[in-house]
Amino acid sequence: MSVSPSATLVVDSSVALKWFKPDAEAFVPEALDLLAAHRSEAVVLAAPVNLRLEVLNALWSHRLDTPQLREVVAALEGFGLAWFEADVTLLDSAAEISVAHSLTIYDALFAALALRLDAELVTADRTLAACRACRTRFLGEGMR
Repeated sequence: MSVSPSATLVVDSSVALKWFKPDAEAFVPEALDLLAAHRSEAVVLAAPVNLRLEVLNALWSHRLDTPQLREVVAALEGFGLAWFEADVTLLDSAAEISVAHSLTIYDALFAALALRLDAELVTADRTLAACRACRTRFLGEGMR
């Protein structure tokens, strides 16, 4: 892993989804390595609270039932990510990024958090990675 000890990294939903839906996903080993680095305290993974909703919605759309979704909720909480509320300042920054880079507000929120924390955003979303609204790394590039 090419991140410094105790570095903070912002992860988006495209990364977190790989922790739960590995069969149909690319870069699962890299996503799991990133989570393992967080759990061993080599890095701190941070995310806005909407990551929970986006992951649950994506898994629900793939026909997970209520008990399975509850397991995902528990797992996300158990991972100990640093969660950040979408306060007015963060939303203002996300709106600016959204307009400037033609991103959804949802995606721009991850970039806004990375800017706030002076952290790198790790994503598997090529559009978000290419926008360069913040320091961004595409999952799989230099992650192992």
